[in-house]
Amino acid sequence: MNKDVIYIEPEDDITDIINRLSSAKEKVVALVPPKNLGILRSAVNTKLIAKTAKKQEKVAVFVTTDKSLMKLAMSAGIPVAKNLQSRPVIPTAADLSDKKADKSEIIDDLSVPDDAEPSDTAKAKTAPKKPENASKPAKKEPETLNSAEIDEDLAKEGKKGDKKAEKSTKKGKIPSLDKYRKRIIIGGAAGVILIVFLVWALIFAPAVNIVVAMHTTANNFSENITLTTDKNKQNLDDSILYAEKQEEKITNSTNFEATGKKNVGEKASGTLAVTAFLDDAKTVSIPVGTTFTYNGLAYLSTSDAILSWDGKSNEVCENYPDGGAKAVRSDGCKKSASVRISASESGEKYNISATASGWHSSVSDIYSAANSGAIAGGTDKTITIVQQSDIDSAKDKLKNDGKLDKDALKKKFSQDFVTIDASYKEETGEVKSTPAAGEEVGDGVNPKLELTSTATMYGVDKTTIEKYIKAKSKDSIASDQRIYSYGDPYFEKFTENNGDFSAKLKTTTQVGPEVTEQEIIEKAKGKKIGEVQSLIKSISGVSSVNVERSFFWVSSVPDDVNKITVELKVEE
Repeated sequence: MNKDVIYIEPEDDITDIINRLSSAKEKVVALVPPKNLGILRSAVNTKLIAKTAKKQEKVAVFVTTDKSLMKLAMSAGIPVAKNLQSRPVIPTAADLSDKKADKSEIIDDLSVPDDAEPSDTAKAKTAPKKPENASKPAKKEPETLNSAEIDEDLAKEGKKGDKKAEKSTKKGKIPSLDKYRKRIIIGGAAGVILIVFLVWALIFAPAVNIVVAMHTTANNFSENITLTTDKNKQNLDDSILYAEKQEEKITNSTNFEATGKKNVGEKASGTLAVTAFLDDAKTVSIPVGTTFTYNGLAYLSTSDAILSWDGKSNEVCENYPDGGAKAVRSDGCKKSASVRISASESGEKYNISATASGWHSSVSDIYSAANSGAIAGGTDKTITIVQQSDIDSAKDKLKNDGKLDKDALKKKFSQDFVTIDASYKEETGEVKSTPAAGEEVGDGVNPKLELTSTATMYGVDKTTIEKYIKAKSKDSIASDQRIYSYGDPYFEKFTENNGDFSAKLKTTTQVGPEVTEQEIIEKAKGKKIGEVQSLIKSISGVSSVNVERSFFWVSSVPDDVNKITVELKVEE
């Protein structure tokens, strides 16, 4: 009789087993579990298997020697076979105590009534067979299988091998590989990664850094230099070094109160008659802008006039209306002219009536001035304006706020620069008032004052400094020596004179024997690390050698010079 064999995997759960049992096409289904399968340590699970087999009108058989599973199978009424060649039986207490199974427990009839519980299957094995002429029951009974038939089918299956088969039944079914696909993909990917890693680790990753410490002596360096802010003027031979300038600007602002007042009304205007007495030949000029005052009020001429006499023609003198012979008089020749004037400021106080006296002029030769008509038209209109004293007061307040930060300015230089602290300087720039001094301030408007302050500092590139030190030191260093450290250069005695700068550059250099990086690389490439250390340490002046490997498995220096770096340092 045909049957299906189900190999239970460790990752299968009870749902997988029941589904595969339900989908089996044959009536007898042999279940082959692995050792110590956790899901078959549950009495509930074994009873579910028995119940499912009964419901599907199938007979489930465990193929196992596990006594714990046999005990559960006995409880659930599931037959057990030791292997695919053994006869399946319902386990008994004697079987579990390693005694020979009672023949009465051998399955001769595996029919299971529909209404039996899983534990009733054991009882069903001893039920008498129904007579052949018995009437057919209303409900279909499962096909009855005697022990010989089950034994025969299991024996046939057993011939396919004692190991776990990967084929399900003699119909040629192949177990699904879905559950193995993830493992295959992960395994393949891991293999590729391993190969790539090995190639990288053995070919691309190896690299070394050779640190060589040198015996050196200290030399003090001190030179007077000139600093220039023009790159084109740098000349190391003449001790002229280019200095870079950094600056920081801060604009502070504040509102202030305007206290100035100004009358912007109309200005009074009118005409003056001016008189002068001229001796001999003389000319008196009254230019535009000549000042005339009356009772302390100032007026300015808006037209010019010239008074002149040639000293001969008496008929042109106003005090000789009748002509006649020239007479020598103390008052001279009288001359008059009309001049337009306007008040120096707006206001009604500049309006005056006609008057014949009381006027004074900034021109000393003018004898008198009078206005035959009124000086009128002046009006009052007072506005608030910004005056200079308001700006000065606000400026003093801003000077005490927003101090520039010297350290922040130093940070504007890169790490490759030596800054000159003594060159730091703060300057106050232009003060801007809005509105400006003398301008009107509108209602509800607070004038604003802005003050820009600028801080400056100079620095010199370290590369330039080192080139200069090297050039200046070449006469004091032996030909087989070199400078290994330029120390910490600094500037002192910095002075500024009309845009020119001078200072003294000082530092302490470390001088040692001439050893080049190329020489180290040639001695090291392709050799074992221990051998490299011995070879390089044998060079005169070398105190210690340390080969830093990129990874712990690197035991030799690569042949590729691009993977070798050399660091020469001063012995500490």
